[in-house]
Amino acid sequence: MKKTFIILCIGAVLCSCTKYLDIKPYGQTIPQTAEEFSALLHYHLDLIDQGEETILGNISSVCDYECYTDNLEAILQSYPKGNYIPLYIGDQLNDKQLYYSNLYAVIRDCNIIIDGLEERNTQVGKDVLGTAHAIRGVCYYNLLRNFCEPAVNNGNGLGVPVVTHFDMEDRVLRSTISQTVQQAESDMLAAISYDISDEIYRFNSDVMRGYLARLYFWAGNWSNAIVYARQVLEKYPLLSGNAYLSMMQEATTMTGNMLIKSCIHSDKRAEYNSAMDYVACRPVSKSLVGLYDADKENDIRYSLSFSNRRILTKNAFSCLRSAEMQLILAESLYHDNDTEGALSALNEFRRNRITGVIDYTMETLPAVNEDDIIKEDALGNSMTPLLYAILNERRKEFFMEGDRWYELKRNGRPEMWTTKNGLKYTTFEYMYTFPLPVEDIELVEGLVQNPGYDEAI
Repeated sequence: MKKTFIILCIGAVLCSCTKYLDIKPYGQTIPQTAEEFSALLHYHLDLIDQGEETILGNISSVCDYECYTDNLEAILQSYPKGNYIPLYIGDQLNDKQLYYSNLYAVIRDCNIIIDGLEERNTQVGKDVLGTAHAIRGVCYYNLLRNFCEPAVNNGNGLGVPVVTHFDMEDRVLRSTISQTVQQAESDMLAAISYDISDEIYRFNSDVMRGYLARLYFWAGNWSNAIVYARQVLEKYPLLSGNAYLSMMQEATTMTGNMLIKSCIHSDKRAEYNSAMDYVACRPVSKSLVGLYDADKENDIRYSLSFSNRRILTKNAFSCLRSAEMQLILAESLYHDNDTEGALSALNEFRRNRITGVIDYTMETLPAVNEDDIIKEDALGNSMTPLLYAILNERRKEFFMEGDRWYELKRNGRPEMWTTKNGLKYTTFEYMYTFPLPVEDIELVEGLVQNPGYDEAI
């Protein structure tokens, strides 16, 4: 594997993993009542609404993740506005260390609530505990996807430190990937068991079933991914036509069959427009546009996503919506050796996006494009026409929703490159897994850095 030397500089303000349990400066005390613990939660819930990245992502992070991928054409980027968006992932690896620390800061607060709340039998107490488990589970899911190598067939690989109790002296080493998955799963199931009733807490049982489908899908637990994806789809069926357009055209409002969404404050519109203005400096890639060649006149997403000059027109979202469940269902059925069910799920999805579409049969599925950057699936197998068609629908559907980066990571971590000012910038395989903070590696004896960053300065 090729390696590059990456300067991983972090300032004194970086909150390291070794400090994520220290929350008792002078004059502050741990909350006691359910209402006081609830206030601690609402701080983080309000940050989601305001569009802070840590728990649910935000518009800026979605735009950044799109810029790391082959969805946008970095070589054709226009300047000077283009200077404000990342050229490739290497531009922002330093920042990912702060993201790691921020996730553990949220986990710390959830641990305080789960350990310290005594009022557990009232509805408020159940809502608070359920939400704390939900958010902690989502944080571990975020850590798993960003700071661990792909989970499928890699259960003994390096997970992240699993911290579930408040202890200022604790110095936790990395778990395995399987143990990280189990922690996220345990929290998500606990959240469902509390059956959060107050909508102000956001992470109700429907949302957490969606996150469980995501978690099982990422971990390659296809049978459970199928179960939870179907449960969500029963309550939030696919939208089509004007209902779909109406949902997708609402930039800062949660509507349609979205289960949860960040950046929904109306006063965030200017910030949203600014982020979209910058990312529009990078044209949509020919490979993405080419996926519409057979159906572009009838596919509702074609004119929604970009102009005839390949300038993006689709709103960027950081959300969970039921379309993802349908594509999780299709791919999970495929990997679970139910090709007939996978094809049926794919055809149902396409009927809700393409007017007058003729269903695929196994004989009429388009051939795999040998020039596609993805060469193998999540299991390391060669691409088949059925799976390729499923992945292409996913790529079209979740363009500008931050999904493509993780699809590349899940399916082989292909290396790609771009150029600027006569220099070549390469996304190497190891860069799909972000570095742990250098400060933590130096201070916690035995804490292992991710591969590829051991020679970083």
